[in-house]
Amino acid sequence: MPGKAKGGNKKDNNTGKANTTSSNNIARRIGNKPARKKKANWLKSSLQGLKIIFILIAVLLLLIFAGGLTLLYAYIQGVPEFNPGKLTPPVTSYIYDREGNELTALYYDQNRIEISLDKIPQHVQNAFIAIEDERYYDHIGVDPIGIARAFMTNLRQRRWTEQGGSTITQQLIKTAFLTPEKTFERKVQEAYLAIKMERRYSKDEILEMYLNQIPFAHGAHGIEVASNIYFQKSTAELTIAEAALLAGIPRAPNYYSPYINKDAALQRQGLVLQKMYELDFISHRQLREAKEQEIVLATPPSREYPHPYFIDYVLHRELIEILMSLPQFSTREEAYEAIYNRGLKVYTTLDTEIQEITQSVISDASLYPQNLSVDMQKMKELLAQKEYASYPEEVLVEDGIFQPQGAAVVADPVSGEVLALVGGRDYSQDNQTLRYMSARQPGSAIKPIVTYAPALEENLITPGSIIDDAPFVRKDWAPENFDRIFRGLVTVRESLVRSLNVPAVKVFENLTPSIGLDYGKRMGLTTIHNDDYNLATTLGGLTHGVTAFDMAQAYAVLANQGIKVKLHTVKKIEDRHGQMIYEYRNEPQSILSPQTAYLITEMLKDVVRRGTASRLRIGRPVAAKTGTTSDNRDAYLIAYTPDLVVSVWLGHDIPILGRISGGSSTTVPFMNDILSRILEKREPLDFSRPPGISGPINICSKSGLRPGIHCPPDSIVSELFPTALVPQESCNLHLEMEICSASRLLPGEYCPTYEIIRGKFLLRPEYETTDERWRGTPGRIPQDAELAAPREQCNLHTEAAPPPAGLNLYLLENPRRVNLWWEWQDNVKEYLVYRQVINSDGQVFLQKLPGTVNQFVDQHIENDVVYIYRIVAVTNAGVRSLPAERAITIPPQGESDRGPVEGEWEHNREGRDPTGHPANGRGDTVDPHNLEA
Repeated sequence: MPGKAKGGNKKDNNTGKANTTSSNNIARRIGNKPARKKKANWLKSSLQGLKIIFILIAVLLLLIFAGGLTLLYAYIQGVPEFNPGKLTPPVTSYIYDREGNELTALYYDQNRIEISLDKIPQHVQNAFIAIEDERYYDHIGVDPIGIARAFMTNLRQRRWTEQGGSTITQQLIKTAFLTPEKTFERKVQEAYLAIKMERRYSKDEILEMYLNQIPFAHGAHGIEVASNIYFQKSTAELTIAEAALLAGIPRAPNYYSPYINKDAALQRQGLVLQKMYELDFISHRQLREAKEQEIVLATPPSREYPHPYFIDYVLHRELIEILMSLPQFSTREEAYEAIYNRGLKVYTTLDTEIQEITQSVISDASLYPQNLSVDMQKMKELLAQKEYASYPEEVLVEDGIFQPQGAAVVADPVSGEVLALVGGRDYSQDNQTLRYMSARQPGSAIKPIVTYAPALEENLITPGSIIDDAPFVRKDWAPENFDRIFRGLVTVRESLVRSLNVPAVKVFENLTPSIGLDYGKRMGLTTIHNDDYNLATTLGGLTHGVTAFDMAQAYAVLANQGIKVKLHTVKKIEDRHGQMIYEYRNEPQSILSPQTAYLITEMLKDVVRRGTASRLRIGRPVAAKTGTTSDNRDAYLIAYTPDLVVSVWLGHDIPILGRISGGSSTTVPFMNDILSRILEKREPLDFSRPPGISGPINICSKSGLRPGIHCPPDSIVSELFPTALVPQESCNLHLEMEICSASRLLPGEYCPTYEIIRGKFLLRPEYETTDERWRGTPGRIPQDAELAAPREQCNLHTEAAPPPAGLNLYLLENPRRVNLWWEWQDNVKEYLVYRQVINSDGQVFLQKLPGTVNQFVDQHIENDVVYIYRIVAVTNAGVRSLPAERAITIPPQGESDRGPVEGEWEHNREGRDPTGHPANGRGDTVDPHNLEA
């Protein structure tokens, strides 16, 4: 049929080409169909997966929400009933003495003046809102934004209950209805009750309630009383700067009080002002003016509680530390709030009688040295410096006299209970410094703690060990004793009793500062600095010094047989319901052996008997140690009995302005009064001697060994020893030997016999002589150097004089006698005549003759013997000559002289006297007929 082409392609009418477009499109559609199906299936499955995930998330959120609601419901079920009557002031806390007698009440609401909100200026209201609850008028009792901020803060700090975002309403609820612990449950209940409260009260009512209840310290409770106390004005008269200062206090009243911590108070005031500016409560000009305004505080309110030096320590030192160690209090602010708001009952160790005695002694002006008038201009210049700004001029100077101060700590070394604390002469608003906690230089009072007790414990010394108190130098430092005298070889006991510096430095060097200070820390010293590890520390040259409190703690270890019991002032604490939340637990530490503690104590008892504290007289055994700085700016005295330890310090608040005339001796009258009055009703006790102590044992005080035959009586002392360290050997330093009396040196061969004497001497070590390196006079040596045995030979008698010339012998008869004649010589003081039988041992001294005589007659002769005669001349300088010598034969009776013996003609040679020494002595002229010279 025309128009059809079987088996071929349709052609285009115009071109005649086969039309392939349609066929290609069809083929394309047919070829892509499987791929499109696959894509659609994947999309469908993905959508189904997402749907499942969304469903699961929704279910999970629903479960969380349901769980949260369940948990919230459970928490709310346990919420206390909203009782408006509970919106009352905080509960008063109390402090009691050791007998349970009330000392004082601690509270904020003692002085409250109610004031309506319409009488409180808007800028005052705004100051509190800015720092405590900036969205106060926008929330319903809880602040979601504040909660979120607190949550993020806790998240960063990983402390989930630290920040709570509490509103002003919640703060009222917290103190009125809930417990103080920080838990999620309490926060939920707090929020619930806050919402409930806001439904009952208006915002203005709640703010008025808040401003009338918040604490400001010093007895001020509420804004009106706070205005009166701090600025002596009503609330209506407060400036923006003053309002900001007051608004910063309630966070922690006894921390941010400008009377207690002005720097912290002003810093927080700045924070309040900045918040007020950020919230448009004040303009930039008002912000600047407020920051520039000088804060002039009124006179602080008087302290009404008794024994303030003790109670201040309890409140601001120990009690704070105790509360912060408990799990329910994590900050100082919370601890202070508990002290003044939570109705705590604090039972202390205070002995009111001992406190009153100690305070009266420290306040006794008659016991203090009278110092010269102070340069008032210099005083004012110093007080203008930042470091001295806290010392009011009227406290330091009275009637133009610079007044020294004192402090004392009294404690029981066995129980660790602090019985009294006195921080100054008279407690007042201008004199509240706890000087027993002020670090001051201890002088020699530190020696038993860091030197002698540790060295005894390490078996490096005993009380009888010998230390050479002689000049020595270490790294250009030449230590001196207080009196500039070097005593030579001394025992450890004598070094401690006399408070000698040089022996202490030598013992400390042998011990090493590292070991000594480690003992000091363990005994109770808390102010050791890294720069204190040097030899000067044993003399009290510390970076910061020590406190009287720490010294009482350290010496309590000695009083308590080497056992450390922590000194404390708080025995127990009860909460407002009478439940005990803290009780002191005695955890004794053994620091020293009982033997070491006893030996140190025995030596310190000698300090009282005959040492630097010899004027301390209380009629019972007592150990003590004094300490004075080289310039007398600080004076310490620590004394103890078996049941009492007392630490006394005297000095000036500004050390560079004054000295304590008399040094540590000035502290003795204070200690006498304190100990005598405290102990007068107690039975005297002595320190128990532990096993392992031997003695008293006699020793030589120069060698530390048992006395030898040559030890002089005044060097023999009795001493105690650890049994294992009792000396067994005898003294090897004292000896008897011959010397030339003229030179005090070893005799030489030409020393005259009469100059040779026997004496007792000391073999002491070599020593240095002081020079310009020492502060004292040059040329000083140890006192016992004069006892030292000579090491060199005589330097005066160094050579012999020529022998007498022309010696002749004649035998005379009727009666028989021998006549000696020699030539006369100048410069001869005397002649010595000797005779010896030939071939016999030794010679006989016959006579001393004046130098003007030149002959001698020997009438005591025997027959049939040969004599050798010797003549020695002694010059006017005491030098002996070589002998002139000649022999003569004495025949039998009736025979005549046979003349000189052959080989023994007149000649000169050195001779010796009968003792074996050169025959060149001195003597007086004697009648030739009397040979008993």
